[in-house]
Amino acid sequence: MMRRIVVLVLWTLIPNSLVRAESADFFEQRIRPVLHEHCLECHGPEKQKGGLRVDSREALLQGGESGPAIVVGNPGASLLLKAVGQLDPDLKMPP
Repeated sequence: MMRRIVVLVLWTLIPNSLVRAESADFFEQRIRPVLHEHCLECHGPEKQKGGLRVDSREALLQGGESGPAIVVGNPGASLLLKAVGQLDPDLKMPP
């Protein structure tokens, strides 16, 4: 689980201006599988608890009712990392 958190942290550091084929490949190969395995059941195309979808970078940037799931360049402010890392008792994910 810690390795997956590190991968998510690295991904949040990629600024929007650098999003290109390499980072899209990184998302598809390293991030999407983690989100698919642990998050899509409640935050995917069919169901969006808290108004959050996690099936695309754009959806994560937009976020849900609690705000953006990721904050580019500031992983400490990213709700997704707090939830996956279980750093906030109100956001512990997956449950």
